[in-house]
Amino acid sequence: MLATCEKRPMTAMSNMAYYRRLTIVLALFCALPIATLAQTADTPQNPPPPLGQLVDVGGYRVHLYCTGTGSPSVVIVGAGYSFDWGLVQSEVAKFTQVCAYDHSGIAWSDGGPKDSCSLRVAEVHAALKSAGIKGPYVLVGHSLGALVARTYAGRYLDEVAGIVFVDHAFSLIRLSLRTDKAPPPMPPQMPSTPGGRGPVIFGMESDPNFSKLSSRDRELHLWWTAQTRDQTALQSNHEMTPECVAEADTIAKEHSQPLGDRPLVDVSTDNGAPEYAELQTKLLSLSRNSKQIVAEKRGHFVIIDRPDAVTDAIRSVVQSVRDKAKL
Repeated sequence: MLATCEKRPMTAMSNMAYYRRLTIVLALFCALPIATLAQTADTPQNPPPPLGQLVDVGGYRVHLYCTGTGSPSVVIVGAGYSFDWGLVQSEVAKFTQVCAYDHSGIAWSDGGPKDSCSLRVAEVHAALKSAGIKGPYVLVGHSLGALVARTYAGRYLDEVAGIVFVDHAFSLIRLSLRTDKAPPPMPPQMPSTPGGRGPVIFGMESDPNFSKLSSRDRELHLWWTAQTRDQTALQSNHEMTPECVAEADTIAKEHSQPLGDRPLVDVSTDNGAPEYAELQTKLLSLSRNSKQIVAEKRGHFVIIDRPDAVTDAIRSVVQSVRDKAKL
């Protein structure tokens, strides 16, 4: 079920379970250097062919996968892999053009400079120009990707038509840092890639709805997360979060409602903690034209748990832009 802004109190036990799941996701990111794979003889030497195109972003290339037609173009800026959004992208492509991006160092994208939110913003901006994708764009970001979307809007506001946040990382990180308890121990047995080549790291694989992805997207996810290079690059998602939060917060402090009347939809989970509700309110205040959608009884990976909720959020922003109307 979907709800709009209506909050339900959750039990202490359910809140504890929510925090435990989110902390495990963070712990998995922290463990990336430790969990480096031993490459074996049966590891494929050649990567699977890219879904989209490799575009130059200033001396190196990143992968951009575009489907559908129409405007405004929807641009998915992460986090995670482009093919992790398969359940959402396939539906959005039915009503407009949608492009998903893999940041430098993961999947088919080349390695780049030291990762940061500023670098990702520059990569997205350059990739869209190189590929000839015309703006203004509807930016969509999950977790850390939401911070990338906010930072992009802070730099290139004229190129932004609207924004969709999906369980914004600002909430995830801040809440995890406010607890006085030590993080739970690592799971005793981590899932492995086909053929036993090593542990799967990113965390989405343990979500029961991972099986909803197409076999192509599941296989791509498992193949790439088994690569040492990708594990190292994905570690930056955790390391760069404080810098990304600080940069996005600075933009918000410098400008009251920095998005103006641009449509903004915040897709959150139904965590009932007061801190979580407070943070969602702050996100909604970034625009005079905003609303919240609550994906009930779901965890952090809303893009596979409730792809319909994310698709509906994107559709409402696209329609608002087309009609020049309020959400």
